[in-house]
Amino acid sequence: MSPYLKDFWTGAVWGGSNLIWQVRNKCLFEDQIYTLENKKRKWLKPIHDSAPLSTGLMLNNQSDLGILHRLSVAAHSSKHPLVKSFFWELPRIGELKINTDVAAKGNPDKGGIGYIFCDRNGNVLGTLSKGLVLVTNYMVECEAIIHGMEYAASFGWLIAWIESDSTTAVEAFKSDNIL
Repeated sequence: MSPYLKDFWTGAVWGGSNLIWQVRNKCLFEDQIYTLENKKRKWLKPIHDSAPLSTGLMLNNQSDLGILHRLSVAAHSSKHPLVKSFFWELPRIGELKINTDVAAKGNPDKGGIGYIFCDRNGNVLGTLSKGLVLVTNYMVECEAIIHGMEYAASFGWLIAWIESDSTTAVEAFKSDNIL
């Protein structure tokens, strides 16, 4: 859920709780009768009131847009990310390419590794993802490269090259200085 929708959720909970409390009291103590449709419209008011106050941004996805449209609320879209073009080169015949990526929650904290193996034709020969308990960012990058090489070697594959988004880890492997 986007930060923008969380603000609306907060407005709906507080406004809805207040509305239910008021309707309950009027029904019990003043013998008034209310229709659900009338109260639904009143429930939307706190949501609409919280729109200009929100500093959150939406995630620019179909789900957020659908909810905001249904609530008749203006969108607070986030800035578009910078899109860069890149080329994925195929390995030579008989060679293998390993692309790795990692995620670490903190430094140190829980993390995970993932990699994909492709041949000359771009066919996926294998993939793997694995969670790790307590790692630093550098350690998890190195671990992804090591696991990828071990996995490839276990199948007897000749490794063409390994691609990683960590310059530090790649330089450490190039210089044989993986401490």
